[in-house]
Amino acid sequence: MRLIRWGVLVPVLMLGGLVSLRAEITAEDLRQLQTRFQQAEESEERLRARIQKLESTIVELRSQIGDVRSVASAAGKDSVTQDQLKKVLDQLRDLDRRRQEDNEKVLQQIKKLADLPAPPPPNFDEPKSKGRKPAADAGAGAGKGDAKTEPKAPEAKAEPPKPSLPADYEFYEHVVRDNQSLGQIINEYNKGYGLKVRLKHVLEANPKLRPERVVPGQKIRIPVVK
Repeated sequence: MRLIRWGVLVPVLMLGGLVSLRAEITAEDLRQLQTRFQQAEESEERLRARIQKLESTIVELRSQIGDVRSVASAAGKDSVTQDQLKKVLDQLRDLDRRRQEDNEKVLQQIKKLADLPAPPPPNFDEPKSKGRKPAADAGAGAGKGDAKTEPKAPEAKAEPPKPSLPADYEFYEHVVRDNQSLGQIINEYNKGYGLKVRLKHVLEANPKLRPERVVPGQKIRIPVVK
């Protein structure tokens, strides 16, 4: 029985899944799908290794049959040869039966994989509707209004850096996946959308974001900068 090669089946499943998959998949769904795919692949590899081991054992037993026949022919002990042959043949039948069962398990595992939707690519869709600047910027504006009632003596100090984002800006809301860094996320959107987002833009859109502590499931605003 021929085994369907996993490397050929995966592109077909992914193509069918991308055509039929319409509903939005959450990050948790994606992690579960990836885990199930990984477990299925590991199970398939173990079954293939077991089948190869059984086939090797069958070859060895067949060689032993030849040796038994040669010894029996030389010694002229037909009754002993028949007993030995029967024992070896029984072992061969058992091994062949187990090999067929393993083949069936592999095919069933592949069939289960066919029922799974393919992992979707990054959700490159339309950006969110325009949103106001973060509260930190709003607070800066409120400070200017208060200056009318409580004037302060002019101080010689450097002006705060100008915001790199407009007051109203468009953004994508990204849900962090496993093992993703902030740099990888920025590169993903720059390549996928043709943007020119830099770290300072993301930090300005997410005032409380700590680049060194990005965790799976966390939502991050990716501003549209072209």
